[in-house]
Amino acid sequence: MPDYSFFQWVLFFFIYCFFGWCFETTLVSLQEKHFVNRGFLRSPFLPIYGFGSLIMILAGKPFMHDPVKMFVCGALAATLMEYITGWLMELLFKTRYWDYSDCCYNISGRICAEATLLWGFMTLLVNYKVHIHIEVLVFKLDPTLITVVDIILMAVFIADLIISAKSAIDVNNILKRMTEIREEISQLNAKLKENAEENPHIESIKQKIQQLQSERSSVSERLNFLKKDLINAHPRARSTKFNNALTELKIKIKEKSEKKK
Repeated sequence: MPDYSFFQWVLFFFIYCFFGWCFETTLVSLQEKHFVNRGFLRSPFLPIYGFGSLIMILAGKPFMHDPVKMFVCGALAATLMEYITGWLMELLFKTRYWDYSDCCYNISGRICAEATLLWGFMTLLVNYKVHIHIEVLVFKLDPTLITVVDIILMAVFIADLIISAKSAIDVNNILKRMTEIREEISQLNAKLKENAEENPHIESIKQKIQQLQSERSSVSERLNFLKKDLINAHPRARSTKFNNALTELKIKIKEKSEKKK
């Protein structure tokens, strides 16, 4: 195991979180042809790259003189981390923020052979070309300065994590309610079609449908900046339970954005 202090490890984590955010934001922004603040957090950090890089360093360092073993160990360790992270996020927020279902040799859409190979090559890149330079720079920094910077970054990170998690839960609740209302309206419309002329409750049913449509519209409007930014940050994300409602929200956000231009 590399001989780093706890606070040096923390600083490495945030450095690679930031590098990952820069990479993903640039890539997705080019694909979508507009700026996308990529990631689950609203600050410029992508934790999966931070944890992934630390795992690749830990898995790769013992094999600095054997790139094949480094490649295999780094690829497997990072892939396991990606699978666990994806599973946890789906469990907590009922949303898949990345999806490899269209890729060959994928497992539950959370990991795939292509991504595993990429993790392996990144392990070689990080250990042989990137980390050796970052390590030198961090060693030059005063330990007290590193501690202060880490404490500030951790405070920002934790606050952002709490706010972003709440936004994700709120978005899921909105999607759930939109789906429930849609199903209710569908059931009421079915009742209207059954003996509509002889149905004594036809007016009350129509009124109930109008109320539900109004509520559905107001529910879909309950998106503040953070919730919209979270949805925009993952243009290809899908909800594991309420994907139709999520697609509808994405369309509405896009239409409003185009109107403002």
